[in-house]
Parts: sequence; C-alpha cells; structure tokens
Amino acid sequence: MKYLSANIDNPLILSLTGDFTADNKWMHMDRIIGDYEIIIINKGIVYIQQGDEKYELHKGDFLLIEPGSRHKGYDYSEKGTNFYWAHFYSNDSCIMRNHIDIKAEIAMTKNNPYLNELKSSILIPRYLKDLRLDKISVLFHQLLHLSQANYYTKQSVNYIITSLLIEIAEQTISNFKLSEIEVDKEDKLPKILQWIKIHIEKNISLKDVAYEFSFSKEYLARYFKKNMGMSMQQYINYLRISNAKQLLCQSDLNIKEIARKLGFIDEKYFLKLFKKHENLTPKQFKNAYNKTSLNIV
Repeated sequence: MKYLSANIDNPLILSLTGDFTADNKWMHMDRIIGDYEIIIINKGIVYIQQGDEKYELHKGDFLLIEPGSRHKGYDYSEKGTNFYWAHFYSNDSCIMRNHIDIKAEIAMTKNNPYLNELKSSILIPRYLKDLRLDKISVLFHQLLHLSQANYYTKQSVNYIITSLLIEIAEQTISNFKLSEIEVDKEDKLPKILQWIKIHIEKNISLKDVAYEFSFSKEYLARYFKKNMGMSMQQYINYLRISNAKQLLCQSDLNIKEIARKLGFIDEKYFLKLFKKHENLTPKQFKNAYNKTSLNIV
C-alpha cells in the first residue's frame, strides 16, 4: 500500500471535478493523465486497474490515480453507478511513500500530539475502503458548486479540495488499527510522558527520567527520540513554553517568577528559549495576549 504525502502550506490546486452517473453499462476508458485524480464511490461497483493492480470499488471506497500511471476499466459497471471525481495537482512537493514508513509516522503522531502542530503535509492513501461519506458529501457538493460559480478568484475551490483531502487523510489515520501500530503492550511511554508532565515545574532532565524508570540514559534517549520524533529535552522545553504562555496570559506572576516556577535556573536561558519558540519575548507575548484564555494541554 502506498500513500501520497502532499505539502499543504499552500492549497492544492483543482483542475476538474464532477459527479458521474452511468446512463448505461459503463467501463472506464484506458488512459494516462498528467495530474492526480480521486474517485469516491456513492453507488454500484467500479472496476479499475492502475498499473498491475486491480481494484473493485464499492460504496465508500476511495482510489487515488497517480499522474503518468496508466489506468483503465477491466469490467463493466451497471447503469446507475455513481461516483465523485476530482483532478488536482500541487505546486509544492508531493511524494509517494510506503506503508511501513507511514505506519511508523502515524504511531509517532499518536504518541505525540504536539507533532500535529508541526505538520505541513497530509497523507492520502492510494486506496481506502469504507470512507464515512457524510462530511465527504458535504465538501464535495461545496466543491461542485464553487467550481461552477463565477467567482473573482478560483482559490475557493483550491481550499475546498484541500479540505476534502484533509478529511480523507484524517479518516485514513483513524482507520489504522491499534494492532498495526502498537509494538509493545508493556510500553512505558505513556507513563513517562505523564511523569514528565507532573514534574515539569522541577529542573528535570533525561538523567532523572532514566533513574525513575530504570533505563540507561543512552537507551532512553534513543527510545524517546524513536517514539516521539524529538529529543526528551525538546519535549520538556515544549511543555515548559506551553505552560509559560498559560501563566503569562492568566496570572500576575512576573517573568522571573514564571521562569523559576517552570524549573529554569537561568532566567536568561528561559528568555532565549521562549524567543526561539514564539518569535516574541515573554514580555511582548504578555502584552499581546494578556488575560487571553488559552486552552493549552
């Protein structure tokens, strides 16, 4: 199984879209296209071969056709067969990735929700069964409507096709079975993360966590980086800065008091770290967001 990793710092670009219904028995033409195409089945069965792989698509099934890939029907669909389709491309980077790499990335994201904030790409499967069509149908009808509207700018359809593919990507991730991403049922990672969160106001380090959980520092450093996608110190600093923003907005503590409360021995290091994460000094952040309620977990 392969997945398209598409950068969405800028929206994907819609070429064409439609809602197809077969008037008679129908078979997909034999062709090669220059952009990506998605097909989502609403009714009936569609038989498509892409390269050497054959797909029998039923209601709720999704297929991604790749540019330059020869595809064709290999059997007839019945009259009344219906599906959504859309062609799109991207001016930014798009690469096809394999199942093993994606499984590891999804496992890492599930372990570390903070990574979601760093994501600038989505994962679109080549093939997915049993999409939940409620949100998909709403987004596709918006896409169809806007594609025919005489708007001053066509960016509206680009944002909708991007939103549609984000929804498909989210359903893809949620469809991953826990058995596919869990390697060790005795995994201590959740307990380690909870311990760090409880003790975040102390000057904790990798050494402290290793001692608490009876790991060597070297093993724990490798284990944490593999499962979290960042070093333990980066994770600790991320939590500290998140808590600092909360305190800056919702308390009357001064910056020196906040630094001490969060376990920073050196106030200057806290100032430097905060500026690196937020591109603002703590004072500038407090002035900009004073008394703003931030729902930071």
